[in-house]
Amino acid sequence: MSVKPPLLRSVVTAALTLLLLGCAGGIIGYLPVVTQPRQASDVTVFRDGSLPGFIGPITLRIDDRKTLRVWRNQQFSFQLDPGEYLFYYTIGLNECRRVAYIQPNRTYRFRLAPNCYRFDGPF
Repeated sequence: MSVKPPLLRSVVTAALTLLLLGCAGGIIGYLPVVTQPRQASDVTVFRDGSLPGFIGPITLRIDDRKTLRVWRNQQFSFQLDPGEYLFYYTIGLNECRRVAYIQPNRTYRFRLAPNCYRFDGPF
């Protein structure tokens, strides 16, 4: 029994759509709400093009809420109120945690490294 071309085409199209939707980076949850806009700091999280973990995204949680999915060579910017935040991110079996102390009216850049050895920031 052979598979008819329209059925095969539909199956391939559905598989590719699901793959692309699962691979999309960006906001996957809610960022913390800024309640003090005049005091808020600019935060950028980025992932460079390093080879460790190149096949999967980094999922970032801020204060135990899923917020972003970051692929290689991607960066995302947002604002946070001053305070203490737990940045928790995973890639594959690696789990990385870091506390970020955000001060008022500053600019922060955090590098999310897949191997958890480095969590750069702020710059």
